[in-house]
Amino acid sequence: MLTTQQLRINAGQRTLINDLNWSVKPGEFWCVLGKNGAGKTSLLHTLAGASIPAQGTVLLSEQNVLEVDALTLSRRRGLMLQSYTDVFHESVFNVVAIARTPYRSGTQWDTAADSAAVHDALKRVNLIEKMNADVTHLSGGERQRVALAALIVQSPELMLLDEPTAHQDVAYQFKTMNLLRNLAQQHAVIASCHDINQAARFATHVLLVGDQQHWQGSVDEVLEAERLSQVFGCSFRHEGESWFMQ
Repeated sequence: MLTTQQLRINAGQRTLINDLNWSVKPGEFWCVLGKNGAGKTSLLHTLAGASIPAQGTVLLSEQNVLEVDALTLSRRRGLMLQSYTDVFHESVFNVVAIARTPYRSGTQWDTAADSAAVHDALKRVNLIEKMNADVTHLSGGERQRVALAALIVQSPELMLLDEPTAHQDVAYQFKTMNLLRNLAQQHAVIASCHDINQAARFATHVLLVGDQQHWQGSVDEVLEAERLSQVFGCSFRHEGESWFMQ
């Protein structure tokens, strides 16, 4: 599905991520953990083909992401941003329906299958009652869930999400992470995350990004107290199924 080869990502003269050789397969839910400024967002944009790496290659289905045509790319990967600013007044339903564009042919618009896909996605993010609401009138958390519904409707092979729980209350953080775990049964899912316990509970794998170094593997392999302390600059202890700062 996704492979990176000797990937290096810079921010100006600073190297954020270096020599990343990584493979992500369908059925896996990866959380990317690291402190602010570690390069999590830059990594997701590079994986999506929206940014050019300083070095190395991103392959989607064994093809360089920068060489994939737009239509094919929209079916292979989707990127959900941290936040959205809506300029135009439009209904929630129509905003989500736009994500069906990669599967429409010619001037065909809003078939029965498209409408069913939108309704199903809005139900999955608990926004079906807001389908006719003006998207510019939503809260930040609701707008983020609209974006998640659009990603579900787009249904790419690889789902990339930048802090998908950032604007959610505790209940919807749980629901969102559980939904992503379920989506990973049919897709490959990569989400940046700040909450170590969310990653430990819901993800199958973790990419832990430190200062020009990284660790990758299953949750149990990567989440280790000394390593977390090195990355985040504070001490951690593990009790039961939870991590605590100390």
